[in-house]
Amino acid sequence: MSGGEDRASEVAGLLRQLWLGLAAYRLFPGSSNRPGFAAAVERIGESVRAALAAGPIDVEVRSDGFVLAGTPLPANESTERLARACFERRVERVAIGAVPDVHDLERAFAMLSMPPEDLRGRGGAEEMLASAGVRSLVLSALGPSAVEGADHEAEDVVANPARVPDAHLLASQLRIDDLAGRSGTQAEALFERLRGLVSDLSIEAGREIDLHATVHDVVTDLPAELRRSLVELLVDRVRDDPLAERLIGTMSNAELTRALVDLGRDGRRDPVELATHLAAAGVRHLDLVDLTEALEAGREEAGTILAGLEAVGVDLTQPRTDGPEGSVTDALAGYLAATERDDVRTIQATLPRTDEQRQTSALLALHDYVTLERDDERMGEVLSLWAEGLQGAIGIRDPVRVRELVDSVRYALEGAGDERQSLYGSYVRQALAPETVLALVDTARAEDGGATVHEVLEPFGDLGVEVLLDLLAEADRERRAHLLAVLRQVARGHLTPVVARLKDPRWYVVRNAANLLGNAGGEEVLDQLAGAARHPSAQVRKEAVKALVVAGGVKAVPHLRTLAGEGPQDVRPTAVSVLGAIFAPEAAAALGDVARSNTDRGLRRQALDELAEGAEGREVLRLLSDRVTRPRLPWKLRRHARRLLRDARGAAA
Repeated sequence: MSGGEDRASEVAGLLRQLWLGLAAYRLFPGSSNRPGFAAAVERIGESVRAALAAGPIDVEVRSDGFVLAGTPLPANESTERLARACFERRVERVAIGAVPDVHDLERAFAMLSMPPEDLRGRGGAEEMLASAGVRSLVLSALGPSAVEGADHEAEDVVANPARVPDAHLLASQLRIDDLAGRSGTQAEALFERLRGLVSDLSIEAGREIDLHATVHDVVTDLPAELRRSLVELLVDRVRDDPLAERLIGTMSNAELTRALVDLGRDGRRDPVELATHLAAAGVRHLDLVDLTEALEAGREEAGTILAGLEAVGVDLTQPRTDGPEGSVTDALAGYLAATERDDVRTIQATLPRTDEQRQTSALLALHDYVTLERDDERMGEVLSLWAEGLQGAIGIRDPVRVRELVDSVRYALEGAGDERQSLYGSYVRQALAPETVLALVDTARAEDGGATVHEVLEPFGDLGVEVLLDLLAEADRERRAHLLAVLRQVARGHLTPVVARLKDPRWYVVRNAANLLGNAGGEEVLDQLAGAARHPSAQVRKEAVKALVVAGGVKAVPHLRTLAGEGPQDVRPTAVSVLGAIFAPEAAAALGDVARSNTDRGLRRQALDELAEGAEGREVLRLLSDRVTRPRLPWKLRRHARRLLRDARGAAA
C-alpha cells in the first residue's frame, strides 16, 4: 500500500472513531463520565495521536463523505454519517491539530447534536467551539487558509464574492408569483430558475452550503402543491442532477420523510418507493425507508430515531385492548437491544451491553420521543405505558428508578404548552392511583429498612403532594395520622398545593393544611397562617395559631401579638398562651404589651402568668410590678405580678 493510501486509511479510521464517539455521546448527552463515552474518548485519542505523527489532519466535508488532499476518502457507513451530521450544520471542514481531551470532544459532539437552526442562531459551529475554548479541533466553513503542515490547502476564494441572499430576496429573484400552468410545469420552471440563479451568483468558496440552505428555506415556504411537485422533481433527478442532490441534502431525515409521505397522500406516488429510490442513489441510508414506512403508518419521529412506536410496545395499526407486559423502559430497552438499525448497531459495537446501559438508553430514547411527538393520542399511548412503569417502580420502592422515569418525561416537556403539561399531570395521577400510594404508605410503615415514602414520592414534587392531600381529605382518623406524618416530610419545599388548600370549603381540609404548613413550612407561610387564624371554623383558627409558632418560632411574634390584641375572641387566649411558649425577649415584650394595653382584664392577667414562666418574662414582670413604671398597671394587676415574682423566687430557692 502506498504512503498516500496509508494516510487515507489512517484518517478514515480516525473519522470512524469520531462518529462512534458522537453516537456514544448522543446516548449519554452531558454524561462524559459514562463508561461508553469514556472508552470512545480513549479510542479517539489513540487514533488522533497516530494520525498526527504524519502531520495535522485537515479534511473537507461533502454531503456523502470526506475529501483528503483532493481525493475522496474510502466510503463507509460511519464516516458517511459523520459527514452528513457536519454537512447539515454547515460544516465543510474538519481540522485537528492536537489530541482533543474529553472537554473538547464533549463540546464538539454537543454542537453536532444541536438542531441546525439553533446552531446558526448561536453563530455557527466554528464560533460556538471557539467560545467554548476548544482549540484542538476546528469545524468550520472552508476558508482561504489551512492548518500549517496539513494535507491540503483550501481553494482560493473567488474575486469579489457575492453575499448569500436571504430567503425573501431569493424568492423575489425567482419570481415565484409569475409561475403559470400546472404544478408540475411550475416546478420545472422554478427549478431551472434556481439553476440559473445559483450559476450566476459568485458565492464565496465554502459558502455554497449557505446558499443551498437559503434555497431550502424558500422551498419550505412554497404553496403546498408547488412544494410537493418540486420535491417530486428533485427526488426523480437526484441520481443525475448535482443541484437536485445538493438541495435534497439540505433536508433533514425528518423533513424529507414528511415530504415523501406528503406526496403519497393523494395517491400520486408511493412514499416507500421514493425513499428506496433515494437510498439506492446513495443520497440517504436505508433507514429513510424505515422512517417513511413508520410515518406513513402514523408513527412519526425525528432527531434520535425510533422506528415506529413498536419501540414502546404499541402497534398503532391495531387497536389496543390491553397493555403490554412489562414497563415502558423494559419495552424500550428490549427494542434497543434487538434493533437492527444502523445507529444503534454502531453504539452496540462500542459499548458493553449491560442492563444499566440498556435501561439508560431506553430512558434517553423515551425523552427524545416525548420531546418530538406532536400527536396527543400517540403521546397518550406512550405516557400510559410510562405510568405503568412508574407504578411498578413505586411498588418496589425504588426511588432511583422513579426519579429516572419522572425526569425523562418532565424535562422533555419543559416549556411545552399548557395542554402538554395537563397531559403530563393526568398521567402522573394515573401512576399515583390511590391504591398505589396507600399500598406504598402501608408497606413502608410495616417494613423496616428500604426507601421511605418521602424518598419514593419526592421526585413528583407538587403533584405528589396534591395526590397525598386528596387522600388525606378522605382518610379515616387512623390513616389520617399516617398520611399527615408522610406529608410533613414530602411537602417540604412543595408548599404551593398546601397553601391552596387553605381556600378549600371543607373546614377539616383547611385544618389539615394549617397543620402541614406549620410542620413543613417556615417563615414564608406566616402570612397565610395568620389569615387562617381568622377562619370561620374554630377548629381551623386554633390549629392555625399553634402552627404559627411551629413554622416561625420567634419570627411569628408580630403575628401573635396582633392576634392577641385584635384577633377573634377565642383566638386571643390561644395567642397569649403560644407567646408564653416562646422563651425569647421578643415574645416577653409582646406579652408585656398585652398586659399593659389590652382591654380584657382576664387576658392581661393571663399575659402576666405567662411572663412568670421564663427568665426573660420575669424581667418584664418585675418592671410591670413597679409602681413607677409607665404606663402603670392597675393596682390589682401589680399585686398579682409581685405575687408571681415571689412564687418564682421561692421555687428557685
